[in-house]
Amino acid sequence: MRRLLKIRPNYQINFNQRGTSKTEKKHLLIALGVLTLAFAISFSGGFQGITNPAFPLFLGISFLSVGTAFLFHELAHRKIARKYGCWAEFRMWTWGLMMALVFSMFGFVFAAPGAVMIQGNITKDQNGKISAAGPFTNWIVGAVFLSISFALHLIGYGLLGFIFAFVSFVNLFIGGFNLLPFGPLDGYKIFSWNVKYYFILAGLIVGTLAAGYILGPLSGFL
Repeated sequence: MRRLLKIRPNYQINFNQRGTSKTEKKHLLIALGVLTLAFAISFSGGFQGITNPAFPLFLGISFLSVGTAFLFHELAHRKIARKYGCWAEFRMWTWGLMMALVFSMFGFVFAAPGAVMIQGNITKDQNGKISAAGPFTNWIVGAVFLSISFALHLIGYGLLGFIFAFVSFVNLFIGGFNLLPFGPLDGYKIFSWNVKYYFILAGLIVGTLAAGYILGPLSGFL
């Protein structure tokens, strides 16, 4: 999810930036921590799941899942934006993180942790590619982890297979959620840019979710 950042006239922007600033690190770490906790609470059954003896396990798995899904998604946006010469950094959305925690108590995660802020001149085509980078990265990671999970289930590594399936589901969930064609979400920007590419990307994520459900690894999450 992205939006343009309003820059004060006396604020200096480094358009040749590299790496991660202290401010961006703080925002990424806070968002990562809150989302990790939210997914752990949700998948352990909501508020009462916190007392579940297996909750620490869910917390660890959620950290791995959110670390790949959320971080890779946002860093993919940032990488492509910087490729086009833009200033780009992630900023958390406090209300979105609070909603994620509240909804998780009822067994559902509303994933709106924040956005990569972008400043610079980009074309409609470039904006579409920046928007598509996040969900496409989620699909790649989700598909890879789903394939490994399926293989692990076949040879009897149930718990390990579950962990890989969990990582796959969170990636596909976040990628799919961001593809909703509304408001500030990536899906709206991609649809406005190229309808064909929008449906191809949506089809990849939905198709992978369906395959995971039919083959078994994701049947416990859907």
